[in-house]
Amino acid sequence: MTRRVLLWHWGRRGGGPRYTLELARAMAARGDLEVHLSYSRDAEIRAEYEALGLPGLPVDTYRGALHAAVSSLRLPLIRRRFERYIRDHGIDTVIGTMNHVWDVAVAPVIRPAGARFLFVLHDGLFHPGEENAFRDWSIARQIRLSDAMVTLSGHVRTQLTDLHGYPPERSRVIPHGVFAFGEADPRRYPAQRPLRLLFLGRILPYKGLDLLLDAYTALRRQAGSGPGVSLTIAGSGDLAPYAARLKDLPEVTLDHRWIAEEEIPLILEQADLVVLPYREASQSGVAACAYGAGLPVVATPVGGLVEQIRDGETGLVAEAVTAEALAAAIARLAGDPAFYEAASRAALAHARNTLSWEAVAASFAEAVAGLPPLPR
Repeated sequence: MTRRVLLWHWGRRGGGPRYTLELARAMAARGDLEVHLSYSRDAEIRAEYEALGLPGLPVDTYRGALHAAVSSLRLPLIRRRFERYIRDHGIDTVIGTMNHVWDVAVAPVIRPAGARFLFVLHDGLFHPGEENAFRDWSIARQIRLSDAMVTLSGHVRTQLTDLHGYPPERSRVIPHGVFAFGEADPRRYPAQRPLRLLFLGRILPYKGLDLLLDAYTALRRQAGSGPGVSLTIAGSGDLAPYAARLKDLPEVTLDHRWIAEEEIPLILEQADLVVLPYREASQSGVAACAYGAGLPVVATPVGGLVEQIRDGETGLVAEAVTAEALAAAIARLAGDPAFYEAASRAALAHARNTLSWEAVAASFAEAVAGLPPLPR
């Protein structure tokens, strides 16, 4: 019997909708699952959702805080429609691909409607600067309602067990697939110009931009005796804490704004090396994007980054969460053309094999097949 699976995420922008889209595409292509999709009509990638041609339940959500307050009045109706869709279409498993603020109001109807609930947990704890008591409560509630869990790293799986008391036998790790933007070729070492370092993503305190700026300062001081480097910082967030450091740093390009998804390929194409100077991390979608573009990655030894970065193969993991250790790792990779090019080839191979959406979809299909039947 073909299992009917409903992929569910009502986010509007960011990584959640893209993750859901790519997973739906790959799972539908397998042929052994009947894939349904519930998404937000307000999503930036709505046209791409629709282009998949999958059966499903699109939902009008909201655009902005005021619209959210008004739209939330429709939640009881949306909840009934969601439950009825599961019943009418004989959905076997609902996969919640990423938490959304409305989910906690809707998740309780999944089991009564006759489906099992597989919930994908991206973060075991919110990072500093992202704390939200309601979201903490809502995710904890969804965890309790789930029949099984998927995490994107072993680090988050440990948090799931230790912090939430979740039975480890009911969870599994399925790494984040690669958001690839067309075919990429292995990178050649840029012998005739400085190596272009890239910090990509939202600028938040836990992401350690100060560590990177201090490491960059040290690398620039060493430029006479070592490889030359430049730096691009691309993303939105508060730059005020870093203004003094940035003022006197040469060859730093600031692209300080929300980066639209369609702009990411060009930003990656113009870089040589992605740096993740984080103080903590569950895992990083930026690392997966870098691999898809053939870019090696240097990262601090925190959280799930030590799983994502194959140290000495697809990049380097610094020895400590310090500017000195980060500078040393960057200098090692930047100063070894053969290693740089080998890391680029390894990054692409890792992206096309282990982190392909086909591999991710196969793991999800196994997870769905392994779910116990609902009690009668």
